[in-house]
Amino acid sequence: PSRFYRLSPGQGWGAFRWCFAGSFVLIFLERRGQSSVNRSVGASMTFYMRITTLLLAAAVLGVPAGGVGRAVAGEKLERVAPVAVFADIEGITLGEPLGVAVDFDGNVIVADGSPGRLVKFDGTGTRAQEFDQPFGSPGFYPTDIALYGFFSYAIDERQRALVRFDKDGTFRGVLLNFDQLEGTRRVSPYGLGVDTQGRIAITDIENHQVLLIDSFLRLDILFGNYGSYAGQLDTPLGVSFTADGEIVVADTGNRRIQFYSDAGEPLSIVPTGEDPSPLRSPRRAVVDGEGVLYVADPTAGRVFVFDSEGRLVSELMPLDADQFQPTDVEIHRDGRLFVTDAMNRVLYVFKVM
Repeated sequence: PSRFYRLSPGQGWGAFRWCFAGSFVLIFLERRGQSSVNRSVGASMTFYMRITTLLLAAAVLGVPAGGVGRAVAGEKLERVAPVAVFADIEGITLGEPLGVAVDFDGNVIVADGSPGRLVKFDGTGTRAQEFDQPFGSPGFYPTDIALYGFFSYAIDERQRALVRFDKDGTFRGVLLNFDQLEGTRRVSPYGLGVDTQGRIAITDIENHQVLLIDSFLRLDILFGNYGSYAGQLDTPLGVSFTADGEIVVADTGNRRIQFYSDAGEPLSIVPTGEDPSPLRSPRRAVVDGEGVLYVADPTAGRVFVFDSEGRLVSELMPLDADQFQPTDVEIHRDGRLFVTDAMNRVLYVFKVM
């Protein structure tokens, strides 16, 4: 798929103006050339200057490198005012929010990659609490978090482990050491999801696959391999479950979201493939009770919203944010959408239903 290349506005427009003016100067010199050689050189220089001008214009305007005239992300951009912003609460500020989970009562737990911790906020955003440090030492790097019952599960990418905390934030040990997992090669865990039956889905970015772990912490199913065909994956970062038990995988390298059955069989792909994908590097996606899909894409700086048929409905950004880097998204039963933003180091809350 084509990639998007952009210059900064100042660099782009400055270069564009110089090339545009230069092309007219060269046309003038070409027409006043005193010999066929001069005219030939002038024509060649003019041709290459015109090409450069077009390429710079494409870079400034955000045209895909794969061709002019294709759809550009941003056509359905909506700037939405958040109903809450969790920033500095009781002296706790986020450093690198990477994952978010919300419990039944609306309490929020954030996986904060730097300084390496889990942080719990109450539903009103007035109280905050740091969880225990696993292993009693620094080096914890949580890339994702999920809730099951009264426990919080987190992926520790550096220790290559699945760890568990109770509802009070007390560390309750390592559930799974991926170096000791039987039936698979070396695993590089990153994304995490848990269904209502206690099955755990984990993305493996090194082997481009998803692992399904049963409630007895045994490898149940492993699916995916490197590639771009349906069912194949390229650096999958995030994973979640729908209410029906389907598995939703952020196929980051392929710029798409893939749906799988609970047995790991490929079902569908979003976007549908009929149009250029607006996604740049989707990091995680979740589905609400109506089948609406929300995708956090930090490179695009958007939360993309697709309807139940896989059609793009809107692209969300906070109303007053100049830059936005959504790393995770979670929908609550009351219609609130929670989005971690690594650029501004905050947690946004939007009302979408």
